[in-house]
Parts: sequence; structure tokens; C-alpha cells
Amino acid sequence: MRSAFISAAALFACVQAIRITSPTKDDTIDPSKGVTVKWSTVSTDPKTAHLVLVNQAGGHTPYSKDLGEVDLTKGSVTVTVANVPNDSAYQFNIESVTELNTGILAQSAQFDVEAGASSSSATTSSSSSSSAVVASSTASTLQSVVTPPPTVTAGGGGNSTQTAKTSSTSTASTAGAVAAQVQSGSLLAFAVGLAAFMA
Repeated sequence: MRSAFISAAALFACVQAIRITSPTKDDTIDPSKGVTVKWSTVSTDPKTAHLVLVNQAGGHTPYSKDLGEVDLTKGSVTVTVANVPNDSAYQFNIESVTELNTGILAQSAQFDVEAGASSSSATTSSSSSSSAVVASSTASTLQSVVTPPPTVTAGGGGNSTQTAKTSSTSTASTAGAVAAQVQSGSLLAFAVGLAAFMA
């Protein structure tokens, strides 16, 4: 009777054909942002089982987390798992917890986990945007400082016109020097140049 029971259990295990089709080998995922696990079944497979995320490979930190019962008739489920250490050789197991058939029914290919990999990219992008805003603001301020006043032509005398042109040329030269000092990043030089311009 005992041998008959063992043979029946072995036959039951053999006819099951659950296969996890996603994630695939060497995929890189971030479980904290959600990952979809897909599988295929046949009519003789159980209707429910537990989904377990594991890392049991030699040379890696052991990891196992039961993600709860899933409906195998749906063919897929999306799960979110926080605080999974970055490592390779992770796998999803579909495990039965029934009395007649306890154990692993299917196992995915090994994949990599890189949690939070996209956060550093977002930080870099934000930093670049801030630099662009500062540069634009500095350019606008510089343009308002170095804009020369309009040339005034005095009626009835060439000397006044020449004086206005000379003043305009001097203003442009001073403004150019101020612009160069601002561009070089010397705040002290900028202050001295601005004082000369106002005089």
C-alpha cells in the first residue's frame, strides 16, 4: 500500500507541466518597481500555488521570500518586493503547499537584481537642469549690465558728437571687461569693474 502511494505521488509530479517563462535568463530587474512573472500550465496542474523569490546559488547571499498564493489559471502576476539585495542568480519558484504535493513545481531561469539603478540617473538629470538654469540667469544679468546707453548727438557742434562716441566706446570697453571678469567667475573683479563702470 505504501509503495502504491509513493508511485502515485511520483506519477502526479511527472504529469505536471508548469513552466515559468518570464523572467528569462540573465534578465535584469528591479523588484521594488514591480516585476511580472509569467508561466504556462496544463489541465492537470493545481489551480493555486505559492510564488517564492529565492537565491540559492553557491557563492551568493542566501535569500528566500514567500510572496503568497497566486492563481495559476491566470498565467501571470505582477509583484513588488522591496529591499532585495543587488545580486545575480535569483529565481522565482512556484511551490505547492498541499499535503499531497509539497515542493517546487516550477523554477524560473536565473536573473539579476539591481534595485534602484534608475535613481542615480534621475539625480544626474536634475543636477544638469539646475546648472542650465543658473547659467541662463547669469547670462540674462550680464546682458542687462553690459548694454551701453544710446548715443546722444548734440546739435550745432561736432565736439559733442565725438565726445558721445568716445563715451560709448569707453562704456563698451568697460562692459566687455566686466563681462570677461564675470565669465571667469571672479566676484571681486566683477565688483571692481562695476564700480569703474558706475564712475
